[in-house]
Amino acid sequence: MFLYVANLINMHMSSHYEKYKDTIKKVAKRNYRQRIVWLNEYLADKSCVHCGESETVCLKFYPHNNKIRKLTQRKGMNEESREESIQLIKNSKIVCANCFIKLESDLIEFI
Repeated sequence: MFLYVANLINMHMSSHYEKYKDTIKKVAKRNYRQRIVWLNEYLADKSCVHCGESETVCLKFYPHNNKIRKLTQRKGMNEESREESIQLIKNSKIVCANCFIKLESDLIEFI
């Protein structure tokens, strides 16, 4: 009986997905873009604490850049979902890509 119900649910979900596949993909892409835009908007008026570089595409969060970017891409847009990302951002300094590499290689000291 359980196997029959599971198969019935799977068939229904498959037909539902096929029917709305394009819509589901469009919404997922839109939401992903919104999360990336949120992070870029945060960086828009910031600059590197070492050299002053202000080009948004060059800026990173030291030392939590990868974790912040992964969380931002994966989590939702509401305040509760972004709480962990916001906390990591508060505990990070904004540096450009060049200064990030130098910090990682201990060529400059973090002040």
